[in-house]
Amino acid sequence: MSETKKEMISIPPFGIEADHPRNSDLLIQSIPNCRLRSAIVASKGTIVNKKDPDNSPVIPEDQARFLGSIPPMPGMQLHVNPAKLSYKIVDPMHGNKTMCKRLQAALREKGMAVSGELDGVPPQEGTLDVHRMKTLCREMLWLLNAGEAKMAGGPKPSIEDIDEMSGRYLLNPGSRIPNGQPLFEDQYDNYVEGLQKVGG
Repeated sequence: MSETKKEMISIPPFGIEADHPRNSDLLIQSIPNCRLRSAIVASKGTIVNKKDPDNSPVIPEDQARFLGSIPPMPGMQLHVNPAKLSYKIVDPMHGNKTMCKRLQAALREKGMAVSGELDGVPPQEGTLDVHRMKTLCREMLWLLNAGEAKMAGGPKPSIEDIDEMSGRYLLNPGSRIPNGQPLFEDQYDNYVEGLQKVGG
């Protein structure tokens, strides 16, 4: 496929909602300082029961009591428009006064100090270059396939669709400091080969 034709290939906009099976936040490597609060539901397992032969997740009693006392919370969402190289982070709690008041009342009932009014996280928007957008789309697909997120809009892309997008996959998209590693995954084998030649 020619590079000209490849530049025209993109995938439809889609979004995911953080929904980790243990109520854990998701750290998105491809967007600097991006942390998505997971959906929080009391029935999710939070640790592994070592005495269970199936090694199934269970909720510790103290956490079960606390989580059971607060209303379920939706996870933060990450939406991308690959054709425009844009993304948007949305918190369904933001602006939902009814949901926030219910959560605040439950926390105060548990004796937790809550100053001011809860309002969730304001929306955040941004744009990325073609390489970081391609890497982000694959990262979002991995989260979906791992059961740590669920679809929040648009069609779920396939890895083949993402592979065909313009740009190259970043080797270490979460790195925030200069290092000697190559920028792209497809440079890694040559990098390792070079290190081996000099005894690295």
